[in-house]
Order: sequence, then C-alpha cells, then structure tokens
Amino acid sequence: MEPMLDGRIKLSSIVTYIQNRQNENGGYTFAQWTESSAEDTYFAIRILEMLKTEPQRKGDTIRFLRGLQHSDGGYDSIKVAYYCKNTLSTLRSAPRFDMRNYLYSLHAGLAFGRSVVNIETSSELENMFLTLCLLRRMDKTGSGDIVKFILGRRNKDGSFGKSGYSRLASVHYALASLGALGYDVQSFDRTLKWLRYCELPAGGFTTTPRDTAYLVIDELYHGLNALRCFEIDPLYSSAHLQLLNRFQNGNGGFRRSIFLGISTFESTFYALTCLGLLKNG
Repeated sequence: MEPMLDGRIKLSSIVTYIQNRQNENGGYTFAQWTESSAEDTYFAIRILEMLKTEPQRKGDTIRFLRGLQHSDGGYDSIKVAYYCKNTLSTLRSAPRFDMRNYLYSLHAGLAFGRSVVNIETSSELENMFLTLCLLRRMDKTGSGDIVKFILGRRNKDGSFGKSGYSRLASVHYALASLGALGYDVQSFDRTLKWLRYCELPAGGFTTTPRDTAYLVIDELYHGLNALRCFEIDPLYSSAHLQLLNRFQNGNGGFRRSIFLGISTFESTFYALTCLGLLKNG
C-alpha cells in the first residue's frame, strides 16, 4: 500500500507533480511551459529531498544553477544567491565562481543594517534572514549592530515590523535571524503572546491578531516556524494537520489558499515543512 502523508495525501502525486515540471535545461518551474527559475528549482529539489526521492538529470540541474552566477561571483539578487548556493550544496556541487567577495559585500551591508526590499516580499526582514543563512560560516563581526537593527524593529506588543506595522513573516524572520546570531529570544514573552493570538483553534494562523481568518499556507508556515524558535509546540496541532489537506490540488501540488488557486512549488514546500513540524513536534 502506498504511504500517505496525512490520511488523504499520497506521496507519489507530489513527486509526479514535481518531476513533470522539469524543463529541458534541468531547471524547474511550477507552471508548465514557462522558464526555469532558481526559486522553483530550489523548492523542487528540497521537496524531492524531503520525500527521499532522487532528482532526475541532476547534471543538467547543476549546469543550469551554475549558469545563473556572474563571473565576479555575484548574483542578480540575494534570493537567487541563496537558492543557487543551497540547491547546489544539496546536489553536492558548488557555484561556478568564487563567492567570497560577494559574501563579504553582503556582510558589510548587514553590519550597517542595509537591506533592499522588494515591495512584494513577505517581510522587510526576509532578505536579512537569507543573507545570514548565506553567511552562516563567516565570522560574526558586526553581529551586535545587526541584532540592534532587528531589535529596533520590535514593537510594544512584541511583534516585529517597521513603524509599528507587523506581519507574522517578519516575526518569524526576526526570531530566526536573532537565533542565527546566538541571541536568546526565550524571554520575549510579549512576542510569544502575540503569536498565540494569531493561532486559530480551527487550524491555521492569521498574519496579525487583528486580521480576519483568510487562511493561506504562508501564515501556517511562518507561525509554526516562529513557535519553533521558542522551542514550543502549537496549541492546535490536530486542527493544523487537518487544514493541510485542504490546500492540495488534484495534480498533487499545494495552492496558497484553501479556496482556489494553482499549485506552486513554494506552497508545496510550505505544506511539507508544516507537516514535518507538526508530526515531529
């Protein structure tokens, strides 16, 4: 009998969805007949890894990712650098060119709290978190300034966000970034209380305690990961597990909303990550 994730979700349907979205150049795309991207390739390889499935045509995938790096070692964005470097590492390969100068430039930018944020990003702190992940093996010079910058985004209610505007994603990235810098967040009682107000008894999280319960998988992902930073379990694990089934489409992938939408690799990765957090918590 085929193993299932939680009652109704079959492993093979997710694997087939991912494998059917690999392009000729070895990269992946969540939508058929569109160009490969570093982001979709990252999520595709991570999903296959989570499902213990060997990627097809790994050599082509490696060549695609290595081709996205500039000759000076840099990338078009921090996100592209993060996706390429981590995916290549998973495939037991490395970037084509030396990244040290590029990483040093990122390190210098962080030390002064500089961060260029796209308006469509999930959080003003997302790029900082990704940068810290890229720099995790470098020295901690300037880490005090980075901690100060992040704490400067903490609001009176314990949430994080510039000018008092907070989102669940920002709380997740703030806590994870502080943890990566060795800062203990266990005393952030107001932040934990804020998170608890976002968690819904029927399953899922809202982006802030004041939001209506329009359920998207992003918030479940950010909420569970934020609680993980406190090393505590969610209050409504069973409800969250039941909710996950409602995000899956017929092609095996997961959509962002419980109501409608096409499958994406990002939402599918979020779903599998949430499942792991809930079942291993």
